[in-house]
Amino acid sequence: MKQKVLGVLAGHDMTADLLRRWADSADVLLAADAGADRLIEAGAIPHLILGDLDSISQKARSCGVEVMPIDDQDSTDCDKLLRIAAGKGYSEVTLASVEGDSLDHLIGTVYSAARASVRVRLALRTGIGYVLHEGEFALESRPGRRISLLPIVPCSGVCLQGVRWPLADAEMSPVGLVSISNEAVCNAVEAKIQSGAALLVAEYPQEEMPRWT
Repeated sequence: MKQKVLGVLAGHDMTADLLRRWADSADVLLAADAGADRLIEAGAIPHLILGDLDSISQKARSCGVEVMPIDDQDSTDCDKLLRIAAGKGYSEVTLASVEGDSLDHLIGTVYSAARASVRVRLALRTGIGYVLHEGEFALESRPGRRISLLPIVPCSGVCLQGVRWPLADAEMSPVGLVSISNEAVCNAVEAKIQSGAALLVAEYPQEEMPRWT
């Protein structure tokens, strides 16, 4: 069975209750720098703390788990976490506390997820963000729920079905066509990308979270 790996960043966006529910449902908890503080505040202890450790508290440093300093200023702590996860053989990572306190950190996290060698999902306050590369993808939804598809890099051959405004063999780019606040019209949404990378954001109420699919 695929392990449920939760990578926690340092953003303060997610409530302690929701983060604790994500942590309790995970098999592996990886914390990037002050992400360890977010977990401890929520009442959970990470299995591994990593990063450049420039913002972690002394309490988190001394919580009794492995701490892995990584002195690499050419990569973000999110990059480091995803690289370590790949090195440990994990095929998929769900990132939490990503919406955070600054726009540049959020955009940087999306870029990190797009270039990672593992499959990445973003646990958001109001849903899940799926980082898609070439291929087909399907997810469960409900009529009326918000669906957005945002190209991270230029994408070709994009199809989006099961929504009010579908796409068929579309060309998308960050400075061109995007699909924001589209709307599911059935219980399943399907996306296909021939080339490129995009972020598919699906709305889910908090009572349906955490969800690992």
